[in-house]
Amino acid sequence: MLFDAKVGAVMNDRQPAAEVAHRLGITKHPATDQIAEAVALFAPLGWAMCGQWHQEGTLRALRLAAGGAASSTLDEAITEVWNAENQVLVRHAASPMRRWSNSHYPFKQVIWDRVTLIEKAVRHHVDGAYEASVPIILAQIDGMSRDLTGQSFFSKANADSYLDDETLAGMEENLPVVRRVFSEDVRESGSYGLVSRHGVMHGRDLSYATRVNSTKTIVLVAALAEYFPRIADDAGARLRGRHERTVAGSRKLDESGRLIDDRQIPELLRVAFDFDIEYLKAVHLDPGPFAAHPILATVASRYGLDPSAFTVGQDGVGCWWHYAVPAGQWLGYAARPTTSTERTHPDVWRWDAPNVPVGPPWIQAESWRSDDDFPRSPNWKPDLIL
Repeated sequence: MLFDAKVGAVMNDRQPAAEVAHRLGITKHPATDQIAEAVALFAPLGWAMCGQWHQEGTLRALRLAAGGAASSTLDEAITEVWNAENQVLVRHAASPMRRWSNSHYPFKQVIWDRVTLIEKAVRHHVDGAYEASVPIILAQIDGMSRDLTGQSFFSKANADSYLDDETLAGMEENLPVVRRVFSEDVRESGSYGLVSRHGVMHGRDLSYATRVNSTKTIVLVAALAEYFPRIADDAGARLRGRHERTVAGSRKLDESGRLIDDRQIPELLRVAFDFDIEYLKAVHLDPGPFAAHPILATVASRYGLDPSAFTVGQDGVGCWWHYAVPAGQWLGYAARPTTSTERTHPDVWRWDAPNVPVGPPWIQAESWRSDDDFPRSPNWKPDLIL
């Protein structure tokens, strides 16, 4: 069992258990005291609390602490929990980052590339190559935090409080304390065995490569993956806004033939995806009239597009819509229940052309056969027609 990462208010020193309960969205739970106690005991050792901690394993470590166990014993106990009961979460500590910042593709690509490096480091960890896993992960935390806050997580001058009112990772006395442990200066070369970014990356600590230290860096990744999503989304939105101001009004295409001025295209793709899901659900789960107009209005508003700017149509066969992006290109979607005997997904077409489509593709197809004057438009491209 894991601690639930959904929460509601920042901890204060007077009522830590009550604040943990509030973060967990509950009024009373036997784990709340233990979570507060775990933060107080483990953060000074460099262990970052988050919703991915194994509950029973954490309680075992707390029982050791209550019995007077030394810090090294606690480190080994927690390390064993993460590499045994929590091994799957060790392997996927960075995976939640792949959901960050969908508003700006180049920034999202940076995040994905960074996660790929972290996952390679985790494989080094699993193989026991801690001399590789620790510096790779520390470097990626450094770069990630600089991208998102403007300063390194390990910088003593970093103005980010690393507190929030939503996550276990953002509790008081958690990440700020862990940051101090990871930011400890190591001025003289030697064998200290610390989890110090300075000692590792500047070659001062010659015995950093331990299972404990490697596990601490991975756990920190998991905590930051819980803390940073909103900040990452905001950073991506800022970059997207800057990009749109730069490309606005361009009529050029990139090397792949795509519009340089891609304003509203990411939002429109999400509208198309959500609308397609709603149509698929209606076809398979609730056969009958499909309310294309209100559903399109709902998904368009969800992504900040004006529903009245869409042209929406529906007949006895299927439904369709189209929309002109600021660059002047018309994009559209059309679907009907499948006509194939080999699949169940609806027939789907997409429109991408500098001119407005005239009717849905099935009406146009009939007109091609019966009326030579009908404007033949090859831009309704079949997506799933067999």
